Amino acid sequence: QPDFDDFVQFMMSAPCHVMVISKKEGIDAIPHEEEPRKLSESMPDEPEAEKPHSLEGTMETESILNICDVQDSVEDASRQLALFFPNFDMKTDKNLEKTLALIRPSLLKERRNSIMQRIKDAGFKIAMQKEIILSEEQTREFYKDHENQDYFPVLLEQMTSGPTLVLALTRQNAVTHWRDLLGPQTVEEAKNESPNCLSAVYAINNIPISQLHGSSTLDDAKKELQFFFPQEHTLALIKPAAAKKHKDDIMQKVKDAGFTISKIKEEALTHEMATQFYKDHNGKPYFEQLVTCMTEGPSVIMILTKENAVEEWRQLMGPTDPEVAKETSPESIRAQFAQDILSNAVHGSSN
Repeated sequence: QPDFDDFVQFMMSAPCHVMVISKKEGIDAIPHEEEPRKLSESMPDEPEAEKPHSLEGTMETESILNICDVQDSVEDASRQLALFFPNFDMKTDKNLEKTLALIRPSLLKERRNSIMQRIKDAGFKIAMQKEIILSEEQTREFYKDHENQDYFPVLLEQMTSGPTLVLALTRQNAVTHWRDLLGPQTVEEAKNESPNCLSAVYAINNIPISQLHGSSTLDDAKKELQFFFPQEHTLALIKPAAAKKHKDDIMQKVKDAGFTISKIKEEALTHEMATQFYKDHNGKPYFEQLVTCMTEGPSVIMILTKENAVEEWRQLMGPTDPEVAKETSPESIRAQFAQDILSNAVHGSSN
C-alpha cells in the first residue's frame, strides 16, 4: 500500500496497548460475515445523532490510525496472537496445574522405575526434573514449618542421606490429585487409613515417614517449585550459518518451549571476540576453524528466561554432535538445523 511506510512510522511513534479480548463460551468474538447483516436487519435503524458515540461512529469521523487495529478473520486473529502473545493458548484448560513432587533418597534408590511408572499411569506429565543432594541447611529451610513435629529428625536424616528426585508434575487438578494419591504423611496412618495409597505401598522398612512429598495447596506448589526451580536467565546464541538460513524456525522453537526472550540483538563477532568467547577451547586442533565459523556473519544473541532455563535450553539444543542429536534427540535444534559439530547451529551456557 502507498502509505505503508507512514503507517509503520506511526505505529513505532509511541506505546500501543495490546489486548486479548474474549467472550463467553458459545459466543464468537469474531462474527461470521453474515452476522452483521442479520443484526442490522433485525434491529431498528439507529439515529444518526447517536452513531458517533459508538466505536463505529467514532471510526467514521476519525482516522482509523488513531483508534485501533482489529482483525476480520480467525486466521488474522491467530496470526497476531502468535506475534504478540506467543505462549497464549485459547484452548488452555483452566484446571491444568503444576505441583511439586519429591521422591526421597531411600525410595529413589530402591524403586525408582516403579514409582515413576505409577506417576505416569496416574496421568501426570513431568514438566521439569532434577536430582539434588540437599544440605541440612536447605532441608531445614524447605521444611521449616515441620521443625516442631516429632518426625522432623527422621525427615532431616532422610532428606540429606542421598539424592532426591525433584519433579514438577502437570495435569488437571494436579495438586489435589497428587495429594490424594500420596495419602497421610506418616506410614502408620497411611497403612491404617488408606493401605493402597502411595505412602503405604512405597513405605520403607523402619522409616516412619512417607518416602514421597507433594505440595498441599496451589500456593504452596508455586513457592516450592520456585525453591527447586527458580527462574533463571541463560545466554543463547544462534550461530552465523544457522542464523542466515534457519533463524525464524529456531526462534519459533524457542518460543514454543516457553522461554521468554528478555534481550536480543544481532551482531557479527570479530576474531578477537570469538577468540575470547571460546578461550577454553584455545589450543585445541579445531580452535581456528571454530573461530572462523563464528565470524562468518551475524549471530543472534539472546538472554532467555524461564524456570530451570539453563538445563532446559541445553536440552532444547541437543547434543553437540548433530549426528548424535539426530539419533538421541531428533526434535532438538541441532538435530534439525546444524551443519556439523563445529557449525552446530546454537550455543548455550553450560551451567
